[in-house]
Order: sequence, then structure tokens, then C-alpha cells
Amino acid sequence: MEMDTRRIAIITTRLPPALCGIGTYSWLLRKHWPIEDSRVEFLVIDGAAQSITKLGLRGVSEFNGKAAELSRSLERVGPANVVLHYAGRAYHRYGCPAWFPAVLRNWKAKFPAGRLLIFFHELPSDNFPVTTRYFWIDLCNRRVIGKLAHLADVIATNTAEHVDKLERVSGRREVYLIPVGSNIEPANDFSERRARTEFVIFGLPFGRWQTLQMFDREIRSWQETGRLTKLHLIGPHDENFDGRSDRLIATWPNPEVVVRHGMLPALDVSKLLARVQFGLTNATVENWGKSSAFMACAAHGCAIVAKTKSESPPLSFTITAAEISAISDLDLAARARLLKEWYDANADWDVIAAKIAGLLSIPMDQVVSK
Repeated sequence: MEMDTRRIAIITTRLPPALCGIGTYSWLLRKHWPIEDSRVEFLVIDGAAQSITKLGLRGVSEFNGKAAELSRSLERVGPANVVLHYAGRAYHRYGCPAWFPAVLRNWKAKFPAGRLLIFFHELPSDNFPVTTRYFWIDLCNRRVIGKLAHLADVIATNTAEHVDKLERVSGRREVYLIPVGSNIEPANDFSERRARTEFVIFGLPFGRWQTLQMFDREIRSWQETGRLTKLHLIGPHDENFDGRSDRLIATWPNPEVVVRHGMLPALDVSKLLARVQFGLTNATVENWGKSSAFMACAAHGCAIVAKTKSESPPLSFTITAAEISAISDLDLAARARLLKEWYDANADWDVIAAKIAGLLSIPMDQVVSK
């Protein structure tokens, strides 16, 4: 296969140190896909200077969410391999960046040798009634997605449900499913003995509140039987959802079991995930593929307790709430080991990077070894 030496332009939101899930995904993908720095450029909404300083990158430029500025940046990179990380609300306040398809259409017309891969991180819901403004916003976003899907040379997404939707809207059958990786990379070998009665909920405020609601009855029972002596909550603060969580926790038999860590450095999160026994998740059959918190627990060998059970991996390796009181240490360790082995084979960042490189037809022997 002839070596592909084209430049790579990655269009994304905000890279670290900004708190943005799509931006973090973009950076971790780049980190494990170590093409020569001179060939890769990030095109971000804003925060380029901070990311250059924090991450030690050279090729980062801003387009400030403006069509004209992104068009100029794409003209500058020319017939490149372009990777777009897309979610409607990432590029438009209300989730409908109607200008996006025209920018990419003009770039492809001017540089037909360019190759476009679009990774759809989020898709609009079908659940809003026509009487709400969200219905019309999502209708607009679906039209944008349809136009983008027809422009893309390669389409990828993170859940089977998204694959089905994108196949319908694009009329294509080659939509690739690539689950997200852990947003916290393991920092040790998990040799420390795990705390059998400690649980963790890790993620964004809404997800933490939703998970607390889902397991409210079980947490009360586990407290009373001594199965749960400490519950760690990790993630950024939000006055609204944290307030809801606090009001629910206050009704428990022993609210003092909760440890509110807030935001922690990645190393501290990794150490905690490697020490606690159980991670509570709100992931379901439909959405586990886009849950970086689910993947963080899996990557650290943490046994995951889920409300949804499936015969298919990875949910087949999780534990139901009913099993907590009866599962043996041997079975518990085996379930956690199988989940981590699945993660290492399917959602590790090296695996994801290799898949996306392959989709862009970039020979992996061209990738510089780490």
C-alpha cells in the first residue's frame, strides 16, 4: 500500500485543560495515534493558547465557531485527511450549526483529493413532542447531520442505536461502531487490595444524580446490611443537579457514607478507581458505548453494577444490584477481569486509534512508535 503522507486536520471543540468530553476524546485519540507532529493540526473553537501550553502541542488554531474562519483554515491545510468530531451543541448554542455542511462541501469541491471522516458523538433525540422548541431544534440538527453524512467519506459513531439512525439518514450501510475509551488512563497495576464495601459514581453532575436515583432503594438496603460503607462521588460541581443529589442523599439512613470529591486530578481518580470494589453506572444497552465513565471503571478493573443486564459484552460482564449480597469474591474477581479484558481488546485507546487510522487508510507501519 502506498504511504499516505497527507496532513491531518482534526476539527473539534475545546481541548484540555478545558472541561469538554469531545475535546478530551479528540486529545486522547491524538495522543495514542502518534503521527509526526508536523502533519497534524487541531482546529478548535477556542482555547488554543491554553492547550498549546498544557499539552505541549504545536499545531492548534482557533476558528471561534465561525464558518468563514473554519473555511480559511481548511483552505490552508488543503487536501488533507480531515477528522470532524461532531455534536450539534458543541458548535452551536442551540444545537443546530446549519453553516457546517456548506463549509465542508466547499472544501471538498476545492480539494477533491481530501478525505473526510466524521465521528458523530451525539445524535438528536426522537422523544420531544412537536409542541416543544426542542423538537424543532432537533429537526434542524437532523437535517444538518443528514447533509454531513452525505459529504463524509467515512462515518463512525459510538452506539448501535446511532449506527441505525445514521444508516437511515445517510442511506449507507458502512457506518462504523467504535465505543469511546476511558477518559481516565490507568496509572498503576491494581495490585492494592480493593475495599469490598466501597462504591463509586464517576461522571458529570446529571449522570451522577441519575445514577443515585436509579440505585436509591438498593443503596438504602446496602447501608442497612453493611454492604456499603462508603460512596465516592467524583466529578465537576453543578448547583442544580448536585442540589438534587444532596436532597436525595439527606433522606438515606446514613448520609455520612458519601464522600464528595468534586473534580480530582486524573492520577487521583485513577488511584481511587483502582481501590474501590464497585462502580455504579447508569449505562444501558443503548448507550454504554458513549459512556466514558463506564469505560473508566472497566479500564481500572472495577466491578460495575448496572441496572440493565445483557447477554452481550460488555454488559454481560457487569453485576446486577441483586447479585451484590450473594456474589462470591471469586466470581466477583472473574467478572471484573472479563470486563477489563473486553475493554483492553475493544475500547483501549491504542485499539481505537488503530481503528480510526485504518478507516482513513493510513498504514499503521507509518505510525511512529511510542
